[in-house]
Amino acid sequence: MKTKITTTIICILFLNQFLSAIEVQRIIPAIAASGGKCFDENTKIINVGIGFGGVSYYKYNKGKGYDYGRTPTFSFTYEQAFKQKLGIGYLGIGAYLGYQNAHYRYDNWDYNGGKYYYKHNWNYFLVASRAAYHFDVLNSEKAEVYVGAIIGLRIQTYSYSSNHPDPYYYDFYRERGNTINPAYSIFAGARWYFSKNVGFFGELGYGISYTTVGMSFKF
Repeated sequence: MKTKITTTIICILFLNQFLSAIEVQRIIPAIAASGGKCFDENTKIINVGIGFGGVSYYKYNKGKGYDYGRTPTFSFTYEQAFKQKLGIGYLGIGAYLGYQNAHYRYDNWDYNGGKYYYKHNWNYFLVASRAAYHFDVLNSEKAEVYVGAIIGLRIQTYSYSSNHPDPYYYDFYRERGNTINPAYSIFAGARWYFSKNVGFFGELGYGISYTTVGMSFKF
């Protein structure tokens, strides 16, 4: 719980820094006329991110002998601008790929003094289309704020293992197998460039995780 709260606070402070940067630079007609935008009709971006928090798609016990863990979410996104300006900003379209692993293990003392276990292992993949709207008023030369949505598929792979001499002894504890489900989400994000083509980004929403931070590469 403390980890989720800490991560959320970091992301809020991160977004506040972006908003402050935009307020300092104040998008004025002179900047717009000079083409001083970090996102315009020629922009293409690759984001490499790491995410925290999220929903567990299974139940697990806590206590002696039980071990549970999951990795952060690792994500890769590509976005390029729609050539024509739409309303008061630019639309970016692209793709999202996310991955996370989770495991759940129980160690149990069994007969003949042997210690045996059973273990569940899940891999989660999110493959989706992505669109983000970049408002002119929140889009300066170095920083921007945007909102967007993703829609795609959440793919789950599952494996089960045990070292018990009877291969069917723990079969009762097997979970559901491989699944494919629709996935969709909305998000809000911010980006700040510390050099011409490289910057930081942060997003609040839900892909596999609730919060994502990482690096942006513009080309």
